[in-house]
Amino acid sequence: MAESVPDAVAPMLAVDGPLPDDDRHGYEWKWDGFRGCARVADTGETRITSRSGSDHTHRYPELGTVFGPALGGRAAVLDGEVVALNAAGRPEFELLQRRARQEPTAKLRAEVPVVYFAFDVLRIGSEPLLARPYEQRRELLAELLRPADGRIVVPPWYTRADIAPAQLLETAAAHGIEGVVAKRLDAPYLPGARSPLWTKRALTRTREVVVGGWRIGAGRRADTLGALLLGAYDDEGALVYLGDVGTGFTDDALDHLRAVLAPLARPASPFASEVPRDRARGAHWVEPELVGEVVYRRMTPDLRLRHTSWRGLRPDRTPDEVRVPAPAESS
Repeated sequence: MAESVPDAVAPMLAVDGPLPDDDRHGYEWKWDGFRGCARVADTGETRITSRSGSDHTHRYPELGTVFGPALGGRAAVLDGEVVALNAAGRPEFELLQRRARQEPTAKLRAEVPVVYFAFDVLRIGSEPLLARPYEQRRELLAELLRPADGRIVVPPWYTRADIAPAQLLETAAAHGIEGVVAKRLDAPYLPGARSPLWTKRALTRTREVVVGGWRIGAGRRADTLGALLLGAYDDEGALVYLGDVGTGFTDDALDHLRAVLAPLARPASPFASEVPRDRARGAHWVEPELVGEVVYRRMTPDLRLRHTSWRGLRPDRTPDEVRVPAPAESS
């Protein structure tokens, strides 16, 4: 009797920090894409759920038919990352943004194909694997998947006996990979938890932000968007102003942002904290419903992002997930 699509599992999250260098950890590349829980029935029916729990299957129709053959008719729940690969075969977040902004037409799917990088298995058939150690789950994953036509990839993982984490970071930097994640070999999978059992080290500083408003540009961008006003939620649920971003936008991104911001217009600021007058002057306020991501150089002690550049919208996130950083994250 055919089973229904398994339930989604909230992703386990890593903490930021120096990579542990010992024999108790395994090491993986940190991929620059959208996290996705792939839920596959024994019929091959597949659903891909974002980190926030929303169904994003419709965004990646080319992935819907490959999990069944790859799993040989077995039901499973996988953890991984949806990525778009550039000409060098490396994940490129900017390419994935094209998929986030547009309907997945046949033309777009041909120009920007996506791949699912599976790095954990959380269930096989009716058997949950969450309590199994990471090392064992990784070995099961390698045995389970028979990747079909390159759209599902099981990326490599390493131990200290293979290579030192410092060398992995050097390799990541040389090849444009986002960073490295260390995972305790004996660690269970803790759904929805941000746990020190996993440690991530990114080579660029990025932060998710909530868009609360925008300003008209100047010069070449005098008739379009010049900057976005950014925030995050504190423990009381108030939207705190974190700064703005005025660089990193492509023309397509500007057009798309104007289109999605227009219906969100509101008469007053959504920020609970004061927006500096020079930033608030002439601002167009919007309902805080959009999540984006910026690259930044540092965050000041008074919670201001400095030297920001726009990376794109994050349709896989919800605004309530975007929290004010802890004091230790400011520098």
